[in-house]
Amino acid sequence: MTERPNIIPYASLKPGPDSDAYPATLLGRIDRRYLSHPAVWKVLLVLLAVALIVPSVQFVKRIQEVESSFYRQNKHKTALGRWLADAEALTKIDEGEQPYGFGHWFPLPPTVLISLIPLWKMGFAAAGVTWAALKVVGFFVAMGLLVAALGRTGRAVPLGVLLMTAAFALRPIISDLQHGNLNTFMLIWLALAWVFYTRGRDGWSGLFMALAIVTKITPALALVYFAYKGAWRLVISACIGLVVLIVAMPSLYLGPSRNAEQLKAWYTLMVEPSAVHGFATVTIENQSLGGTGLRLLSNAGLLPVEPPSTDMAAQAGMEVEHMARPTTIAGKMLRPGLAVLTLCLLAWLCRTRSGDRKDVRLWIEFGIVLIAMLLMSERTWKHHGTILPFVFLTVWYVLTCRPWSDRFRAWFVAGLVAQFALLVCSGEFLLGGRVADLLLDGGVFCWGLVLCFVQLAILLRALQQEGRPTASAAARS
Repeated sequence: MTERPNIIPYASLKPGPDSDAYPATLLGRIDRRYLSHPAVWKVLLVLLAVALIVPSVQFVKRIQEVESSFYRQNKHKTALGRWLADAEALTKIDEGEQPYGFGHWFPLPPTVLISLIPLWKMGFAAAGVTWAALKVVGFFVAMGLLVAALGRTGRAVPLGVLLMTAAFALRPIISDLQHGNLNTFMLIWLALAWVFYTRGRDGWSGLFMALAIVTKITPALALVYFAYKGAWRLVISACIGLVVLIVAMPSLYLGPSRNAEQLKAWYTLMVEPSAVHGFATVTIENQSLGGTGLRLLSNAGLLPVEPPSTDMAAQAGMEVEHMARPTTIAGKMLRPGLAVLTLCLLAWLCRTRSGDRKDVRLWIEFGIVLIAMLLMSERTWKHHGTILPFVFLTVWYVLTCRPWSDRFRAWFVAGLVAQFALLVCSGEFLLGGRVADLLLDGGVFCWGLVLCFVQLAILLRALQQEGRPTASAAARS
């Protein structure tokens, strides 16, 4: 049986000049010829700053504008604009206001709502500036720490890799800045958790994992990954952090009974419809695997669905999300089946045994977990893809700085180009609103995430297999 000469065996690969494949790659040659001048990276840094500041300015302008709707009444535009009104409602619960009730429907636990009260007191303009500044500064800090940590796995991260990372992954960050959501904070907390994990600081890593889970519930999958890898100090630290953030700290502000009431209201609004009753968001904005599959099958007439009852919809405010659930037994198994399949794939893929947390294979594993997090979520909007900078930073670094064959790189880059088309080029600013809506209805972003998952799995398996002794090598020994 002939060997496949994909890469030099991983076990024999040592950091240093002899293993540095980057200068011989096309990206490396472009980097050396055009990007090596000190003025170039300064210009690129300025362009990056502009790319982040412009949508931040747009957000600050929009948050001061008011829009009316039947479900949310009169509220300021952007996610934060609506949430500041919800924070105000929390301060008036003694007067009968309910931030998780009709007209508000705040989507996150009370901890996040309490943290927004100082921003509400600032006023909308000052709150918008503060919110955007925290996200931009936090993004630069988090990416800087990730780049430094990734550089310790082999060679320093080249400028060309950073440029490709920005091209492939910046769009969700820009969308999140424009929308005023908090998905960028999720990236920041996850990045800090991973950096501390690679340094063996499991206590701090667990605390940032707890922050990520409170910010967006979906990072709980990453906590499952760390438990699977046996990082029990990290898991315990995260659990302690969750108790403090979800129970202890809000109780100090609201009181234990009021905090319990608000947690129950949040559970009824955001968790129970999906986890207990099987409803999923079927609007075209939802690009999760379960939501996309349910929408496509129901649109094709292959899977009958039903909307929530009037009473349930009124209780949970589900009219806003246009939710539905399958009516057949096979349909009800769709999402659980996809979830079990994804978890089994993760367990099979994430088997790297390494005592060195700087092992780049662990970076790829974590990237796979982050993509699975988006695919398994009940709802995944495009601006939820703020974890993509971590993923593509790792992908482009491994692809260009490790000695792969030209054929392997060519096929892999072809897949990356397809990912770019699916993840980035489907916006209405390029194709117009009608075409963009048709693509979203077909799950274009979801299939881009699926392709990303597959390519990460291929990359990881290639490194894992090359790290093992081949049959011919064993025979020679």
